[in-house]
Amino acid sequence: MTKKLKIGVFAYNFKHWKTQTGIQNLCMAGYKPKVIFAADPVELKFYRSQIRIGPKDLFLWHPKELARFHEIDYRVVIHNSEETAQIIKDKKLDVGIILGARILRPVAFEDFKIGVINMHPGILPDNRGLDNVKWAILNDLSQGVTSHLIDSKIDRGFMILQEEIKIYQDDTLVDLHLRIQHLEQQLMIESLKLLENDSGLELKKIGKGTYFKAVPPEIEQQLENLFKDYKEKRGT
Repeated sequence: MTKKLKIGVFAYNFKHWKTQTGIQNLCMAGYKPKVIFAADPVELKFYRSQIRIGPKDLFLWHPKELARFHEIDYRVVIHNSEETAQIIKDKKLDVGIILGARILRPVAFEDFKIGVINMHPGILPDNRGLDNVKWAILNDLSQGVTSHLIDSKIDRGFMILQEEIKIYQDDTLVDLHLRIQHLEQQLMIESLKLLENDSGLELKKIGKGTYFKAVPPEIEQQLENLFKDYKEKRGT
């Protein structure tokens, strides 16, 4: 059964786990998007920390193939553009979902009836920005996901749902990353259900908290030892 919300997805125009898995889960849950806004890759010039937390060599479909299979309108666009804004207006979209995007500007989200959902891989507002799994370890913060309606400030806006993940004594950084990825998908569907079924839902404004950039090398060197202490303190 197709749900009533008209959804637009912000995605990457290349193979990407969150893009692929999110589109599949939306369709399986009855929230088939009306359109996918697919952005081409861009060169990233900011510093990236060096310790890897994601798995390599995953089997993925290109999102264009998924769109063709599920019969979803697929548009290769610049997300922050008048072209995107016009498509949102023409299709009278209710909700946008970020499954792959850089920072969105108001032109990309202000014309949605409800707003744009982001699933952030950290507990907001204390863990905004980049490298959230690592910063949670370095600052002894909880690991988890926050789903929220975005605004013009990075990782702020209005909170929909927030949930922590469990920590196990034998966890690796990749384990934490994967567990958070899957919780993002779960909260995406649960958030849509809340927004769809409660038109009078009052969402709490997310505070300023702490914004983090990529973990610099002199701090990242401490990660391995701190991770052991972190698991001893928080693990089950």
